[in-house]
Amino acid sequence: MISKKNAEDCSDRIKINKYCSCPKTECERHGLCCQCILAHKARKDVPFHIKLPHCLRDQLIEIGYKI
Repeated sequence: MISKKNAEDCSDRIKINKYCSCPKTECERHGLCCQCILAHKARKDVPFHIKLPHCLRDQLIEIGYKI
């Protein structure tokens, strides 16, 4: 896992935050895809699509997956 200091220094975070579709803007992982994906993947006993962050759920919808 990326340390908090490294997360704050992520040069891509500002770019990602501009188009991130996640409505939880207060989340400390917002714009940090590597941490976000790992956190979602670790969730237990949830439907498949919940294991994916919002940005990837949007792609499921595009290909016709029913959420």
